Amino acid sequence: MLLHPASWTIFSMFLPRRFLSVSFLSILAMIGLVLIERNLFGARYFSERAPKVELYNLWHAWIALSLSLAVVQGFTRDAAGFGAPVLRLASGRELGICSAAWVLATLMALAFVIDPLDFSLLAREDSLVEWTSALLIFVASGFLAAAAAGQFRAALSGEGRLAFISAAVAALLAAGFFVIGMEEISWMQRVFGFATPEALLVLNKQQELNLHNISTGFSELLYYAGSFVLLSLAPFIWLYLRTGVDLGRLQAFAPSLLVLVASAPMAAFNSDNWSMLPTQMMAMTTVIMLLVIADVALKAGHWREFILLTAAAILIVVIQQLFVLKAADLVRLWDPTEYKELFIALGLAIYGIEAWSRLRSHAETALVSVAGAKNENTPPGGEVLEVSRNGRSQAA
Repeated sequence: MLLHPASWTIFSMFLPRRFLSVSFLSILAMIGLVLIERNLFGARYFSERAPKVELYNLWHAWIALSLSLAVVQGFTRDAAGFGAPVLRLASGRELGICSAAWVLATLMALAFVIDPLDFSLLAREDSLVEWTSALLIFVASGFLAAAAAGQFRAALSGEGRLAFISAAVAALLAAGFFVIGMEEISWMQRVFGFATPEALLVLNKQQELNLHNISTGFSELLYYAGSFVLLSLAPFIWLYLRTGVDLGRLQAFAPSLLVLVASAPMAAFNSDNWSMLPTQMMAMTTVIMLLVIADVALKAGHWREFILLTAAAILIVVIQQLFVLKAADLVRLWDPTEYKELFIALGLAIYGIEAWSRLRSHAETALVSVAGAKNENTPPGGEVLEVSRNGRSQAA
């Protein structure tokens, strides 16, 4: 079996009814808003629009906030059977990474306030922000490819079906992240200077060699929603489920709270896409989840974690409101989303490194267990020879 028998029983009985009900209600609400805006305002819902602060927009945001609160509350009540979540103390390195991410986000928001033109120039094609984003995604892809290779070797050495599954998952993620990274830099078209195929010239909004600009609004929404699920929602869900579910080595693919907090600035950098319900719900749900985890930290007496999580939630609200209220100052309406993608890439890089590290540790533990079993069966007088062989093998 893929799961421990006891874990499988608990997991199969867990059905997040409230969470699924609110999610379905959110879909219905979005369909309703699409119809309202199309019929009353003649607007395309999934299109680039400057955010406004009018009565309808406030009502729209109220719906998003209500649904976001219901989603988080519904899940926490669904997961109550697993017991209260346990939050461990963060290491100095983890606190440093999260603090650095939020300092960077704050500086980027201040850069917009000081000089919107410089803020825009940093977000242009082939700029520091774009290439850093691509590099971080390639880092994630590389570490996951290394993890896939290691798990494949482990599977061939007899570590079982889970090793094969881990290798397949890591390989798929590595390939997916590689494609995303190449899409980010248009498959290095501007580096090598080759022309866009004629078939794409008509379809592609920017006439570049990539797929995501064929339908920019939909592809961005898909990318941002997928990133939210992996980098924000999944760590929160796993915080509640990990005490009752044992996935074996597959737990290496469960993103940690470090991933959530370090990539959470992505929730604050929205402008042209802010008018869409999914965007507002992703931002608001992230804030609510951070505050829920901050409450867990407070109850456990983890003051550093409480301060960091609370500050992160407040900064998301402040930075996002900055881009809503000052949208007219943006040189390009979509500039904030370039910074959003930088923090998504940061989260993916941390996630890839974590998955590689966990799978590597699991392989080393399995190797030690096999070596221990061999030593138990070694005849008297053979221990020194066996240890020396292991020593040479490890040194090699």
